[in-house]
Amino acid sequence: MTTEAVVATVHESVDTRTPLRICGNSTWLGAGRPVRADKTLSLQSDSGVTEYVPGDLTLTARAGTSLAEIQHVAKGNDQWLPLDPYGSESGTIGATIATASAGPLSATFGLPRDLLLGLQFVNGSGDVVRAGGKVVKNVAGFDLSRLLTGSWGTLGVITEVTVRLYARPRSDRTFVVPLTGSLVEQASVIQAMYVALSPFALQLLGVTVVRALGLGELPVALVRLGGNEAVVDAQLKALAKITKPGEIESEVWGTLRELEGSAPSVIRISSMPMRMIGTAARILAEEVPGVYTTIDPRRGVMRVAAGIESEGSEIETDVVNFDDLKSGEGSTEIIFEKLPAELWSRVSPSVVADPLSRGIKKAYDPFNILNPGILGD
Repeated sequence: MTTEAVVATVHESVDTRTPLRICGNSTWLGAGRPVRADKTLSLQSDSGVTEYVPGDLTLTARAGTSLAEIQHVAKGNDQWLPLDPYGSESGTIGATIATASAGPLSATFGLPRDLLLGLQFVNGSGDVVRAGGKVVKNVAGFDLSRLLTGSWGTLGVITEVTVRLYARPRSDRTFVVPLTGSLVEQASVIQAMYVALSPFALQLLGVTVVRALGLGELPVALVRLGGNEAVVDAQLKALAKITKPGEIESEVWGTLRELEGSAPSVIRISSMPMRMIGTAARILAEEVPGVYTTIDPRRGVMRVAAGIESEGSEIETDVVNFDDLKSGEGSTEIIFEKLPAELWSRVSPSVVADPLSRGIKKAYDPFNILNPGILGD
């Protein structure tokens, strides 16, 4: 698959008014609302790093390139791409940008849109468009790159992506902190870590997740410290003043990201970080069979994956009691990532029903052939 082949496929679909299902390695097809398309346009074979400038910390790859391949190429120059979306390393860079998928590292290194420098895409009329650039210091007008990020393939088929890399840390260590004692004591430890540490990643794991990872029978905090040796040592000393951490292999992060792969339902709840911290201990202690709960206290984001290895899997917003998050100042946002097809119309029929979203969709995909229905359009 090449850009020219994508253009030809889009032109053919426009001529025949045949909607297209856009996908990469098809590792996350259960996400989003059902797509009304009988024909699939896969970017899986359109892979490979096309340009890599280690001195500029920039890398350009075709959309079907897996995250694992990008990490392998960058590792040769002691560099890495700190994008760790939930799922496996076989996921593609194009799909990661299209869905704006973020993982535990995002609190420190940013979301996909923050690591994206530029991209090339084919819109719903078959035109090839390039947005952004291939250098870090790039000045542009309207930011089309960010518009395409998180558009789920509804505005264009991403064919090439340029990202910013980081120097690989000299030290990268992971520690586990059991959350014991009363809920008040647990909340105190969580808040102390939130204030005193600047980790690469900090995740609070519910009992079901902890058990699946083989880390015990109590909620835990998973802490990833990185940088040079002096920085990590200073962070570890600060952590030791709060609690008694135990070091584990860093491979646990990959396992954590892959856990919810079998879940038919995944929701993401966002709230103020301090409010999330205040209620985290109670939420993590609630053990619901087949439900995995993780919290990123620095971003104020909780993920709930339901129906894992359980029958009759349906997720409702009251699987976990969110009353504490919804009360007080500030808003709580609930985003559905995966749901059984029959639930979408009931809990989240559309996220693009406003005039502005409809106008943008019409401008970039006038014949509505790109992933129709995936956002509720």
